[in-house]
Amino acid sequence: MLARLGRYRIVERLGRGGVGEVYRAEDPRLERSVALKVLRDDALRDETARRRFRLEARALSRLLHPNIAMLFDFDSDAGTDFLVMEFVPGETLASLLQAGALPEQRARAIALEVAEALQAAHEQGVVHRDLKPGNVIITPRGQAKVLDFGLAGFIQLAGEPSHATTRRDLGRFHATLPYAAPETLEGGRADARTDLYALGVMLFEMTSGRRPFVADSAAALLYGIAHEPPPLLRTVSPGVSAELEGIVSVCLDKAPARRYADAMALARALRNAPAPADVPVGARPAGVESDPSRVRSLAVLPFENRSGDPAQEYFADGMTDTLIADLAQIGALRVISRTSAMRFKGARTPLQEIARDLRVDAVVEGSALRAGDRVRITVQLVDARTDRTIWGGSYERDLTDVLTLQREVAGAIADEIRIHLTPEEHARLSARRKVNPLAHVAYLQGRYLWNRWSADAVQESILRFREAIVADPSYALAYAGLADAYGVLGNTNVLGPAEAYSQAKSAAEQGLAIDDTVAELHASLGFVHFYFDWDWPRAERRFLRTVQLNPGYATGRRWYSLFLSGMGRHDEAIAEAERALELDPLSLIIHTTVGDVLFFARQYDRSIAYYRRCLELEPTFGPAHSDLARVLEHVGRYDEAVAELRLGAAEEGRTEPTAALATLLARTGRREEARAMIEAVLAGAGRQVVSAWGVASYFAVTGERERALDWLERAHAQRDGALVWIKVHPRIDDLRCEPRFVELLTRMRLDT
Repeated sequence: MLARLGRYRIVERLGRGGVGEVYRAEDPRLERSVALKVLRDDALRDETARRRFRLEARALSRLLHPNIAMLFDFDSDAGTDFLVMEFVPGETLASLLQAGALPEQRARAIALEVAEALQAAHEQGVVHRDLKPGNVIITPRGQAKVLDFGLAGFIQLAGEPSHATTRRDLGRFHATLPYAAPETLEGGRADARTDLYALGVMLFEMTSGRRPFVADSAAALLYGIAHEPPPLLRTVSPGVSAELEGIVSVCLDKAPARRYADAMALARALRNAPAPADVPVGARPAGVESDPSRVRSLAVLPFENRSGDPAQEYFADGMTDTLIADLAQIGALRVISRTSAMRFKGARTPLQEIARDLRVDAVVEGSALRAGDRVRITVQLVDARTDRTIWGGSYERDLTDVLTLQREVAGAIADEIRIHLTPEEHARLSARRKVNPLAHVAYLQGRYLWNRWSADAVQESILRFREAIVADPSYALAYAGLADAYGVLGNTNVLGPAEAYSQAKSAAEQGLAIDDTVAELHASLGFVHFYFDWDWPRAERRFLRTVQLNPGYATGRRWYSLFLSGMGRHDEAIAEAERALELDPLSLIIHTTVGDVLFFARQYDRSIAYYRRCLELEPTFGPAHSDLARVLEHVGRYDEAVAELRLGAAEEGRTEPTAALATLLARTGRREEARAMIEAVLAGAGRQVVSAWGVASYFAVTGERERALDWLERAHAQRDGALVWIKVHPRIDDLRCEPRFVELLTRMRLDT
């Protein structure tokens, strides 16, 4: 056995294949195990063939996918040519199948991972050409890894006259022949559908324990593959489902045009029961053709993390968010916001069901992989009505070009569905933007934390956003993240209003000085102008600019609807909130926002309906219980309101007395209990934030008007954000004729 090749120390021989021998070796430079495939002497006959193969190997080395064993290098040592490949521990699928057939679900899972690997390679123009169980490794964790992508074809091109196309060569290829597609045996060109045939054979073998064509000689096997119909899977393995039998039958069709259109369609069929639209055109019923021009609404589903590393989940989520943000800027297209889309993360819900729930015409699926400073994303646009792929693409770039990459994807989707872009929209999607990799990664980590909404996670996100700004002070999105983080901490009283909102304002203004086309920055600054500055004209200008720059930004529309409600412009507020809900139909917080603006418009029955819908989506969502309690109070259902308020507090883990509960107890006539609770609230002021607005509301309900007005003055002095509802909140209606109240409205410029 060889002791060394190049810098690699041979450890053991792993086996022999059609191309050569395989060894496990140690790479002393990188201190890792690798697999060396030593090519047989006649594989590459001259220097021209070696040079060509080196170029092909370079293309193969760019296949980045968790189900593909990577090719690292092609090298020679003393006339011996060898490949340096990822060492994948485990056993081959061929070895696994020696024990017999696999359970259907296990076979489907393996086939699905192989199909996804094939799709990734096909998108790069690489066809495997020699797919078989011996070229699939099952790792100790059960993951399938495909070996030798394209090598058989490249070796053939460089040094072989043909690929088993004559009878005299059949004996030499007998081991691979059972997986060869009919067209290749008749001299046809191998393409992506050739690999799908081979995977169909493997699926047949995995679930039945035998191959579809079996013969005593290579010639008889050749004739069967080329001319005889394959047996139906369930005649050989009766326990297999009809759905899987249908999938295998499509894969094994002798006519390539009648097989699945691509590996992605096969993967979808393996995930779900195959829909008619997954069957090739000739087998599809009439009237289900996809029409890209009818797509006017879509959802981008959470990208799949293809790294195999859960710590990289933030990257896949970040790519999803950015594509949503780019597409949402197209005014003629309704794009579902991230909150609703993320509810399907990790789910195996059929696409048509997702589209029905989100009320969209099409769905975008994708995957993301980051390897060092390289990024690869794969995207497909699927017609929700027919479940047919309208468009698909794969993109690979340096991390510095990731923003441009995502805008290219958004532009390609817009082109495919023939959507009209305004000149401004076209310019934004065409702009090329470089990004500092360290800054972008830190920003994505920050957004991932911010979207978790807990106080600890939001505070941690601030550190990541600041890291991004240090890495690249000109990165405007990082300032938007920082502004939103401080805005949340101020709005939830984790930080005092003055500290939180001043930080939010500073970050938003710095970001806008860098790039005033970032909609999120305008929304963040409008949020501060509304809740803290009480500068109504400037707040509205920012919100309007947000909607203009990004019509699909549901959060910006939600904040604008609340602003309109606080101003008493109820019809506009309701319309804007309902538009936000169209963009984010499964968002819990937007359901409560629609309920809120209806509540302030005194449309109590409609308000209750939206809070109820929110709780149907998520019964443990505390804010919906609390908001429902508020509206039940105003329709006189006090006992129900108390129960809902207590339930909301329990869901949020709050046990301390609150002014809201004291107010409700007072409404029910339990005055002594209510008084004891409000005194407990005031006594705890040194240990926790006490809402001056909440205390003022209590005294307004109990008829203690002067004390209520005193606390409203205190709320004004503290810049209590809840004071933005002073013009419209029904709980303080009894104070509206008081001169002090009128004077306060005048000071806040809310007297019109």
